[in-house]
Amino acid sequence: MAGNKLSPRQKMIGMMYLVLTALLALNISKEILNAFVTVNEGLEKTKANFNDKNGSQYSAFEASYSENPNKVKPFWEKAQAVRTVADEVVSYIDKIKVEIIHGVQPEFSKEELIGPDASGQDTVMSVRHVSVKDNYIVPTSILVGSEPGKPKEGEYSAMELKGKLENFRDQMIKILDDPDGAITKALKETFDFGEQINLASGKPENWPAYNFYGVPTAATITLLTKIQTDVRNAESDVVKYLYADVDAASFKFNKLEAAVISPSNYVIIGDTFRAEVFLAAFDSTQNPVIQIADKIDTVNGKKTVVGDTLPITVDQGKGYLNIPAKSIGDFQYAGVIKIKNPATKEYNPYYFNFDYKVASPSTTISATKMNVFYIGVDNPVDISAAGVGKDQLNASITNGSISKSREGWVVRVRQPGNATVSVSAKVEVDGEMTTKRMGAMDFRVKRIPTPIAEIAGKTGGAIGKGQLAAQLGIIAKMENFEFDVRVVVSSYEFSYVQSNGLTRDIKVDGPRFNSTIKGIINQMKPGSRVTFDNIKVKMPDGEIRRLSPVVLKLV
Repeated sequence: MAGNKLSPRQKMIGMMYLVLTALLALNISKEILNAFVTVNEGLEKTKANFNDKNGSQYSAFEASYSENPNKVKPFWEKAQAVRTVADEVVSYIDKIKVEIIHGVQPEFSKEELIGPDASGQDTVMSVRHVSVKDNYIVPTSILVGSEPGKPKEGEYSAMELKGKLENFRDQMIKILDDPDGAITKALKETFDFGEQINLASGKPENWPAYNFYGVPTAATITLLTKIQTDVRNAESDVVKYLYADVDAASFKFNKLEAAVISPSNYVIIGDTFRAEVFLAAFDSTQNPVIQIADKIDTVNGKKTVVGDTLPITVDQGKGYLNIPAKSIGDFQYAGVIKIKNPATKEYNPYYFNFDYKVASPSTTISATKMNVFYIGVDNPVDISAAGVGKDQLNASITNGSISKSREGWVVRVRQPGNATVSVSAKVEVDGEMTTKRMGAMDFRVKRIPTPIAEIAGKTGGAIGKGQLAAQLGIIAKMENFEFDVRVVVSSYEFSYVQSNGLTRDIKVDGPRFNSTIKGIINQMKPGSRVTFDNIKVKMPDGEIRRLSPVVLKLV
């Protein structure tokens, strides 16, 4: 009712408004109230789905943090802050629901109103079990009060909810630190609490009154659930952005090659050849600055290489050093590689020392693509021994097979673990041909990396509706993998939220978008989200793998 400071005429107008609202509420049909129940339950399911997917994203984030805490820590801490704020807002709205349902039906204690649902999610008792679904007095009293023009403040009020949502929005924007980004824009649009025009009166109303004044319990609970879904959706967008941002400041490399580095290439009979075998990454589109001289020293307070410099050719990201071996002996050099930092645009120096011996011939065994053998594909290997013709070489391998090819050798491996390539040669000793062991090398054996699911070159984010509908289907892309391997999607599930608020899942065999999928996309409105999940592919070794989902927002 109107307050004591109002004139008698204003009090009478307020009373007449309440009576009119009550009469309108009495005219709300049972079918409409039940429709709100259906919509609310659909939103609750969507909210739970978002929460599950967010949990998977946090798990992936945590795994990355465990593998590389120094690199991931700043982004992981931001993600934890996002989770905390989102959980607090969702939990607070649940408490408002409890207050409303308990106020409408006091026989439900507040303690029994919150509990796990069928899927194990903590949620408020469904409004389906509330017998007085058209009660608008209790939710209006709790959220707005008697004066819509001056909404009440305090615990569980719409004004307090508005403040918490504004704080959530502002914290998400601060964490993103991307003022012109699509997610920032979406946050501002979704959590906009400006005045709205009342379609009945044609007059502007504040956010609490527009959304909650005189609104029945079923509709109020549904709107609160919709706000919770918006919060979980925003949480998902921000955490995915942070996860993708982990590598944003990292050096970008587009080539991988096997590298074998040994302390010395000169091995006395009976000794052991030792080497570090690893993947060397470089950017073929950016040439670093490479200098090679006698030693590393400090000049004018700065570290540098000094002495006679050696000529070196740099092409497509790699340096090519050629030093003629004119005499037997030990040789030592120092060098520096300078590469531009993508974040600061300054050159970062990386110093190194190396030495070598000019001595007897040695055997070289190297994978021509990587230092790893992959199951299900031909692994090319180059084998040579100085002073021995390639037609005199024989090779064998554990955990697989090796055979000659036009360019060299091809290895096929069977199972993950290790494989040893052993080389022997037919050489002449004292006028007789004999087989001599030339050397061996161990390689790691791995399965082919899991491809990445892409649609129109995207793994998620915003996409035009027409662009999405024009795509043929899902592509399984082998990213940063040197072998020519083609993997095709065998099946996937297409999920979207229908107009009634329920999520529909459609299973599709093969990679293509069928007419049903394209028809649904063409009918969807901007701002809708679609999910391609449970994407399965068959790898060359016969293994069935599941790819990460692709979540797209139509614009």
